Amino acid sequence: MLYSVPMPIHARQLDSGLAVVAISGRLVLGRDLTSLETAVNNLLIKGHKEFVFDTSGLDHADSSGMGTLIACLTHIRKSGGEALLAGARPKLLRLFKMTGVDHMVSLYATVAEATAAMQTIGTRLPPE
Repeated sequence: MLYSVPMPIHARQLDSGLAVVAISGRLVLGRDLTSLETAVNNLLIKGHKEFVFDTSGLDHADSSGMGTLIACLTHIRKSGGEALLAGARPKLLRLFKMTGVDHMVSLYATVAEATAAMQTIGTRLPPE
């Protein structure tokens, strides 16, 4: 079943240069998946290399949504960047473990924890 409720995607930059991409609602087949890819691509074009995906507001993901998330993580890595996931609810944590996403990217309870962890990886600020 397709849902017409839009999946809000909000991207913001922290003072450190880290990009936080908040995904909420339902990550499912439809045009919203393209919005997620576009948001990540635009941040990469602007020079961002460090990403935290805030999934605390994400209620559900289907196979297409998981595929798009994995494609975004892969694109970030191929561009020389790093990504972390934060705030996943128990249902999504199980899905990340079942699909192997937890082996591709580190999972953190909060954006603050992921941000602190990213600082140990090293800050790569986008060009001014």
